[in-house]
Amino acid sequence: MRLENMKENIPETPEFIHRMIQDEVKNQMQAAKVISLQARKRNRRTGARLAAAAACVLAVSTVGYAGAKLYHMSLESEGAYRIAAGISADGSPGKTSLPKKMHGIDISADYIPEGMEWLDESHLTYPENGWSGGFSFSSVLLDTDDLDKVLEENNVVESEERTFGSYGGVYLRYHDLAQDGSFNQRIYLLCPDISRVITIYIGDDVTKEDAVKVAEHLVITETDDLFDTDAMTTWSELVGSETERSASHDTLTVSAAEHELTVHPIGEDFVLPAMHTDENGGFVPAEQVTVRVDSVQTSDDLHLLDGMELPQEWEDAIGGDGKLMDNTLSYIRSGDGVDTLDEVVKTETVKQKLVFATVTYTNHSDGELRHMLYRGMLVLMNQEDGGYQIYNPRERSGDGYDRVMWDGAADTGAMTWSSVLDDFEDGGNYIPSLKPGESIQLNMAWLVNENDLPHMYLALNGDGSAYAFTDSMLETGLVDIRQ
Repeated sequence: MRLENMKENIPETPEFIHRMIQDEVKNQMQAAKVISLQARKRNRRTGARLAAAAACVLAVSTVGYAGAKLYHMSLESEGAYRIAAGISADGSPGKTSLPKKMHGIDISADYIPEGMEWLDESHLTYPENGWSGGFSFSSVLLDTDDLDKVLEENNVVESEERTFGSYGGVYLRYHDLAQDGSFNQRIYLLCPDISRVITIYIGDDVTKEDAVKVAEHLVITETDDLFDTDAMTTWSELVGSETERSASHDTLTVSAAEHELTVHPIGEDFVLPAMHTDENGGFVPAEQVTVRVDSVQTSDDLHLLDGMELPQEWEDAIGGDGKLMDNTLSYIRSGDGVDTLDEVVKTETVKQKLVFATVTYTNHSDGELRHMLYRGMLVLMNQEDGGYQIYNPRERSGDGYDRVMWDGAADTGAMTWSSVLDDFEDGGNYIPSLKPGESIQLNMAWLVNENDLPHMYLALNGDGSAYAFTDSMLETGLVDIRQ
């Protein structure tokens, strides 16, 4: 994966999930923690060996491309916790145009913090943390048309203009209330010699010292791949992406009247839109598939998983007595991000529960279904006033607080654990084969805060979201699994 194929945001869900998620839902979920799914590791050469082997290592100062301009990145404070980061150019006036095609770039590092490894071409992490924390690299094009665009960021508690090796840039650290693998630091690296700004997203498991050292020792090389510049993200698009995401979030549908949503009981078969691969390996609709939730159980331990491999965060959630440990909820009053910061106003303790669903899929067609993707989304809803209202448990508000966070492993949304995996693409939640007339029974599981059990519904359509209705979700319906 080259950096040109990356979006401008933090690490995303692996590719096979992308194909199934609608754009508006993906935008909403970008701020959520990424589920750790297995990905192929590759042995990367060190930056020094790569530099020796490559013909075009790029290590120039901030002298601009076209040889006529000198580029700078600067910071300006606006209030106590708001900054504006901009790019300026000195030198001859006039517009500098980019070529129609440009080479891709690849990144390695001469300095890697002890214990870190490359998870893929764009993620440098501690292996035990999976896709959370560590470093994530992406890039956007620098064009003179973009220089009037200013990146504005709130909740910044530390900011610094500095030089990172041969490049100028800025370091930002954001207000962070919990050590949870979130990306609470960022470095924007101005690389005019390759007409790019490189963004380094940095997790809260990385010290500033290590973050700066990695940025100072980056080795950036051109690849043989050529990309159309018209199709590549620019600095102005990066700057405007936050506004676009906010607008998209406002259009999400979180309410439905009772007549708009079918709710299935446990034990009822219903038709499921699903996807599988054809003989060419492409995804196509799976016709005549039905699904049924056979049973749902809850437990205060993990014995229902029968000793199968567990996510690391679930193993960490087991106490010395073998039971799931309690979860500490923190209720947050939001600051404006400019003059005030978020703060914890109260805490409480709740029990964590395992939710374990047994589900049967049946192929009623006359053809075999190969690599059929299955997904279970645990949706929390209130039923009131003749309709349904989806809610995100982390976005609950009340007297004196605006949202909730916690330190445990409980998490609604996509299934964290499932019993049937397929060695396909990166491996994951596919049914390897489902022959005509054949059924398969599998299990899905989540950890949930006990106070959310009375609000649980299960979405089994492949393109659903836990926090918004999609057309497919409304058409297919949800299964009532409230406990």
